Amino acid sequence: MTAQARDQRWKGDDTVLSDSTIRALRYADQVIHEADRADVFTVYDACRAAIGAITVLDDFYVALLREDDRRISYPYLFSNGSYAEAGTMTYGPAGVVAWVVASRRPYRYQDDQGALLNRGIRFGDLEPSADAVVVPMLTEGRVVGAVGALSDTPGVMTDEVVAALTWLAAVLLDRIQAVSPRRRLNLGAVYPELEDAGRAGTLMAVNHATSALTALAAEIELVGGLDDAEERAAALSRLSRRCFEVQAALITRLGGHADPDAQRERRTDPLEALSPRERSVVDLVTGPDGDPGNAAVAKALGIGTATVKTHMASVLAKLGLEHRSELRWLVRSGEDDRDVGPPGATTL
Repeated sequence: MTAQARDQRWKGDDTVLSDSTIRALRYADQVIHEADRADVFTVYDACRAAIGAITVLDDFYVALLREDDRRISYPYLFSNGSYAEAGTMTYGPAGVVAWVVASRRPYRYQDDQGALLNRGIRFGDLEPSADAVVVPMLTEGRVVGAVGALSDTPGVMTDEVVAALTWLAAVLLDRIQAVSPRRRLNLGAVYPELEDAGRAGTLMAVNHATSALTALAAEIELVGGLDDAEERAAALSRLSRRCFEVQAALITRLGGHADPDAQRERRTDPLEALSPRERSVVDLVTGPDGDPGNAAVAKALGIGTATVKTHMASVLAKLGLEHRSELRWLVRSGEDDRDVGPPGATTL
């Protein structure tokens, strides 16, 4: 597929949505707008339900991230009918998230038969998905999050699904960043519980979580006194959902996601773990004239070709890469210049 074809393919406005998809998105939009401003879990849940109504969906997640130190937080994970434990971690340099960050475009399983997807950490039943799409949350030229939909059924993530998920990602971003000072309507002024900046915002989020957990503890005691088995099971199910609601709220407000100030800081050097000689090899391989090959690298550095191969094997192992062609993308993704995407990607 040519770069021009890919660019044309991902123009969401060109995809004509079916009536059933439009109904699903409108219903999700209604639920989201009726949800309490602090209730991010209902917002995430509505997006997942909408995609589930459009296609065969087994796994769904919402991720918030920041590029400067590759931190990613998952406030919402749903797999095979159950909510999953979320958290914050560092994403790798050669997986789907890094690809989406570098390319600023949706990732589709069918473009590489899941090669990038299967490099990531698996969750749920740990079985590889047969189809998937991951779309970025974009704001001011930065990727601040991603939304992923995965299926055990091949060939179900169509252009229409991608367009729908892209639309929902924009809705999610609008809700998450509702209190941005740049917005004409500063919702933080009348919804202070949404603030997540600084010590005051952190304390407020902690206080809200504490209150929610205290209420949960009281409800658990009441459930323990229920004699009817069905009533007790229903109450326990509600309590389980409440736990994930608290989790989603905390990670959304306090997790390692995009911070405008942090984004302006210098990105960490992706090659900091390499030795000086290994970095010299990488500099030559990723130079402006392209990879000159082992023989030319060896001649330039005054070492043997076998030594170049040894250095290259060490570099790939340290960086978690499979092919030397990925080095150019990794080096450029650590810089402010974003003109070069990963192998197989077209640049925007």
